[in-house]
Amino acid sequence: MAFLYSLVSSINSRSKAFVILSSIMAISYFPGVLFNYQTITNLDLAILDAITIVFLIIAQYFYIKEKTVAFMYLMLGLSINICFALIMSFDSYILENYTYWWLGGLYSSVVTISGLIMILVLFINKDFLKIIYFKNFIRLLCADELH
Repeated sequence: MAFLYSLVSSINSRSKAFVILSSIMAISYFPGVLFNYQTITNLDLAILDAITIVFLIIAQYFYIKEKTVAFMYLMLGLSINICFALIMSFDSYILENYTYWWLGGLYSSVVTISGLIMILVLFINKDFLKIIYFKNFIRLLCADELH
């Protein structure tokens, strides 16, 4: 839906950044429809998100050029998803923990919320969680300490 919305809203706009970003996200989530969730692993999901990050970076560097809030949120959301998927993979395959515990609930909640936030930011392109504001604030504090 975010892709269709950005496609329609960009018809009379010069900027096609949201169409590109949302199309990459739509393409990356499309295989999820075809997955057999009894055989796919968390590592597979982490790899898919990493590939998506690579395509987003390539698109940002070669095609978009402008900095968007959506790009930053997508990068952060996918990175969080990768971290949690790798933690779950470590828990399952290295520690051989196959029983349900709070980490599984946290993983599913964080990935779901992260996905919803990524979709929402593709619609509104606003820093509604103030993540970019805090990033710039911390960067400013670190720059002041160096001088």
